[in-house]
Amino acid sequence: MIKCLKGFTGGYSFKNYAGQAVPTLLEQELPEQVIIPLKQGLSSEVKSLVKKGDIVTAGQIIGRDDTNISSPVHASVNGVVEDIRRVNYFKREINLVTIKTGNKSRDILRLPGAASDWWKLKNEKIEELIYLSGVSSLDGEGIPTRFKSSFIPPEKVEHLIIHGVGSEPYNISLDLLLADKNIQNFLEGIKILKRVMPKCKVHLALNARKKKIIESMKKLTAELEWLDIILLEPKYPQGYDEVLVPTILRKKFPYTYSAANMGVIILNIQAVLGVYDAVVEGLPLIERIVALSGACFKENIHLKVRVGTSLGDIIKGRLKEGLPVRLIDRSILRGFHLQDTSLPVERTISNLIAIPENREREFLAFIGPGVRRDSYSRGFLAKWLPGIKKFPDTNLHGEERACISCNFCTDVCPVQIIPHLISKYVQAEIIDEIIMQYGIFNCIDCGLCNFVCPSKIKLLENIKKGREKMVEENCGPDHCILPHFELIGIEEYRGVTKL
Repeated sequence: MIKCLKGFTGGYSFKNYAGQAVPTLLEQELPEQVIIPLKQGLSSEVKSLVKKGDIVTAGQIIGRDDTNISSPVHASVNGVVEDIRRVNYFKREINLVTIKTGNKSRDILRLPGAASDWWKLKNEKIEELIYLSGVSSLDGEGIPTRFKSSFIPPEKVEHLIIHGVGSEPYNISLDLLLADKNIQNFLEGIKILKRVMPKCKVHLALNARKKKIIESMKKLTAELEWLDIILLEPKYPQGYDEVLVPTILRKKFPYTYSAANMGVIILNIQAVLGVYDAVVEGLPLIERIVALSGACFKENIHLKVRVGTSLGDIIKGRLKEGLPVRLIDRSILRGFHLQDTSLPVERTISNLIAIPENREREFLAFIGPGVRRDSYSRGFLAKWLPGIKKFPDTNLHGEERACISCNFCTDVCPVQIIPHLISKYVQAEIIDEIIMQYGIFNCIDCGLCNFVCPSKIKLLENIKKGREKMVEENCGPDHCILPHFELIGIEEYRGVTKL
């Protein structure tokens, strides 16, 4: 069944951004060394199974912990373990395993028991393959198996949402992910997941503008009564769990908790393809398709990259010369500023964004039409000049001023809070139950309030500061969230998020 659903209130449609990655895929050359984090995706840090000097094979499990919610970690190249050290990696202290590449064969050690006729396998074997491959750690909820790979077991899953909406300013190409035989593999991956989670209703949320993909999927899924195809406009942040659940299921979301806590698992298309690779091909998750987005790349293409490859190896020779560049992972609105290019790519990254670093003050910039800059207050220009490309940079294009109560932040807020009001309370150090009532813990950190604010106020940062102070005063989200929901797997969720 195909459903075209009305989107959520608020949000913003980012259009015509220069530097969108085209559906071209190249294989990144194997690096001289890889650095493998022992915590990747939804997982506790796993215990190292190797030591310095050990010889390892691409696809070999080098980290595993069956006692906590986690998924195994693999060597991504053939080589020798050079070092195991604890470092700060994306604001967490974890162990990293450094492997010096030896034989540069691209062959990968396969998981035993995988089968093209996967439907003949027992559920236990299918779940084992998903778990051992590491694909069970992908996305916010992970993939439930009888192993400890998610907050809830497979039989507790009521809904499975698979999304390819593409609502970010820069997105991985849906046309590339579902090209040629991949669309059949993707459908097999969905069937495998349905086998593992038999009680769930499956919802496939697709970008409503991808007509060819929609038509193909409609034909391939016509006889699957347990699957609905949901067409959604790619309005940011439609791809967030907190927005997908209310849009598709018409249920309130338990903000600060996971969709899994309400019996919902949400996966992206790469994760489903990873399930197919694990169960049918026996491939562990040691490669990742990464889009190179943004105007500072010479070519905006996709790379198939081995996990553990450094950012420096990926961007070497691919950036335009003479431009100061800011490198960002995943999302231009909420991703990390990647200052250390020795950091490795792990198995959840799907987008590297390179935009110009610009801090110069521009004289009388407000007089110009700004057609090459995306602006909420100048949205009418997009209608007049729909083909003009937008070139985002890091410049605020103005200085912070007093709030003018324009309510732009309220208009775009996808969770219907009033960011400028909460920000004022925090700035005045009125941190009490009032801002809790105003929904400070409902904020999903999408960053739209900062984007649209003409006064350049750091609204999101103030909201985060207010949340932190509320928690310090033992007035956390449990007081305003838990009484309204019957959630499952709460202790398991807290156990992972606090690590």
